[in-house]
Amino acid sequence: MATSVLQRFRHPLQATALLGGLFLVSIFLPPTSPFADPQNYLALHSGLEIFSIVVAGMVFALGWNLRRGERGGRLVCLGAACLAAALLDFAHLMSHPGMPAFVTPNDADKAIAFWLMARLLGALGLLAHALLPEREGRGPLAAWTVLGALVITLAWSWLILAHPQVLPVGFIEGQGVTPLESALEGGLALLYLAAAVLLARRALADGEAAGGWLAAAAVTMALAELYFARYIAAGDLYNALGHAYKLAAFVMIYRAVFVSGVRAPQLALAAERALLRGLIDSVPDLIAFRDREGRYLGCNKAFADAYGIREAALVGRSDGEVFADRLPLAEAGRETVSRAENHEEWLEAADGTVRLLDTLRTPYFDSEGRQLGEIRISRDFTERRRVREQIAERERRLMLALEGAELGLWDWDVPSGRAAFSPVWCRMLGYTPDELATGISAWETLVHPDDWSDIRNSLEPHLRGVNEAYRAEYRLRHKSGHWVWVLAAGRVLDRGEGGEAVRMVGIHQDISQRKAMEESLLQLATSDPLTGLWNRRHFVEVVRGELGRVRRNQAPAALLLMDLDFFKRVNDTHGHAAGDEVLRHFTATVSAQLREADVFARLGGEEFAVLLPCIDSLGAVRVADRLRRVVADSPASIDAGPLHYSVSIGATMLDARDESYEVAYARADEALYAAKHAGRNRVVLAPLMSGEVGGDEPGGNQEASHHGRAIPGGSSTTSPPG
Repeated sequence: MATSVLQRFRHPLQATALLGGLFLVSIFLPPTSPFADPQNYLALHSGLEIFSIVVAGMVFALGWNLRRGERGGRLVCLGAACLAAALLDFAHLMSHPGMPAFVTPNDADKAIAFWLMARLLGALGLLAHALLPEREGRGPLAAWTVLGALVITLAWSWLILAHPQVLPVGFIEGQGVTPLESALEGGLALLYLAAAVLLARRALADGEAAGGWLAAAAVTMALAELYFARYIAAGDLYNALGHAYKLAAFVMIYRAVFVSGVRAPQLALAAERALLRGLIDSVPDLIAFRDREGRYLGCNKAFADAYGIREAALVGRSDGEVFADRLPLAEAGRETVSRAENHEEWLEAADGTVRLLDTLRTPYFDSEGRQLGEIRISRDFTERRRVREQIAERERRLMLALEGAELGLWDWDVPSGRAAFSPVWCRMLGYTPDELATGISAWETLVHPDDWSDIRNSLEPHLRGVNEAYRAEYRLRHKSGHWVWVLAAGRVLDRGEGGEAVRMVGIHQDISQRKAMEESLLQLATSDPLTGLWNRRHFVEVVRGELGRVRRNQAPAALLLMDLDFFKRVNDTHGHAAGDEVLRHFTATVSAQLREADVFARLGGEEFAVLLPCIDSLGAVRVADRLRRVVADSPASIDAGPLHYSVSIGATMLDARDESYEVAYARADEALYAAKHAGRNRVVLAPLMSGEVGGDEPGGNQEASHHGRAIPGGSSTTSPPG
């Protein structure tokens, strides 16, 4: 411990020892003057004082600019004391005998008075730095501290210059300092030594070498004061050494403030940046940073490796410059996002493999809330496609090992109803073995009421010998009240003479996580992430099922294809964020108009579809036209204000003669094309066959079909232009 302290504070200790040793040697020397003429000392005196004033001013500047730091309050006090000392030292310099008159005639007592107050304020500043708690120095308190130091300086200067008669005699030519002056200098030396002790204690407690330099500065100032308690002439050795020691003390103070307030934070920042760099390089996700203009600021190793590019070649360039030969990548990140966005993208990596990435683009801001750029994080989701296969394989391996495992076992004596459960089975539900009754009734009370049908459908055929094994998935109530999904599997081991089940053994496996994952995978596989609607794949399956129902029951159903008009113009004019808002607004507007039985889906981009079961052609056209009007009358709200947009709709009836979904879709798509071609913002119903409309279509619509035209801003039945 002692070695560590000496190592940390070795430089302040060495400086203090050197100056202390020089002091001990010098006090045995006679106070002779190295200058034949006292006037020759003025140049050295002025140089030492000017240097001290400059350093003191630098300490004030540092302390003031660092006031917002965690120790800003202490630094402001020290800086204010140094500012006052610098001003008083300037007055001391100008009042020294031999200098031009400073407001009033100069003499030694006038110069000594300025000196004493400067040293007193310096000592008080060091004491405040040692005693004040750690806190910021921002706000009016910092300004009042500096103002107070200036007021004291001005008041003392006014007293000395306006009332010189109040000054005591501090120096007698030919005899040196008076006993009063010597006592005052000694008192200041004691004050500085007290500050040195307090500063040293705080430096040891904080473990900071900067505090050691402040303690060394206080000791050095104490030695300077002892020199001034003994000098005989203005230019003798003691006087010169006192000024030199004072200069050394100010240099130490400046070093301490600079190290603690500037260098230490810089080193800490560099260490944090190195740590952050190590962290992001260790992350397998692809991470990149861009400024507001879309230029890269950096990336992690995984990003550079995946795209086959060095970070140095990436910095300062945009996607269009870096990926100029790969168009989708060049255009993907042209604009930085203003809010977090998620999307999936395929990446052909530098090694030739194709990977599915889930990319998050999120903005980052400074302390004032101004956006600085965006962070892009891409996670490899390729393995997610194999999750279900892995789960199935894991279950198969577990089933093979059940005979020798002791996890979640149950043993059921069928005729008596007695059952035994293993400790792990009990713990799975939050119980201890002695908390559950030894009977099948204990299990029955835990089963979710909605799951009994699934259990019976598997258990009863196995008990009768129809099925070879029993297997079911259902929920059991946990002791804490929530439901635990379990996979139950078992087999009858003993049967009676009539084939009835006598003893059955099986296991329970907690599959709650798998169920949650399946639900998550199902959500990912069947829904659109932006709008929350069903996606194309799910919608196709639903329409195919409805088409089968139409074939069986001859029940009418309609398919609507909807496409937002001039949507590319919205993206190009207002940005993709506004386009996304329009898509969400359209989703909400249409959803509010549909029945619970209707199926609404986003097929991709600005293309949407609605399945209307149990509806004839007239009803389908009316629904479509109502949706068209509501959309046209309901502008989306974006940052630029209300945005009006419209939708074109192609409708068709599902026909029992349709061989597949694709046939009905093509028919609706042709009708949508006709609506677009006829001027947009309209509904067109496609005929099922040439010249024939599905369902009971009014004659007016049939006539519109024969003339091959659409009604502007309304609905019609027409064949697409050939």
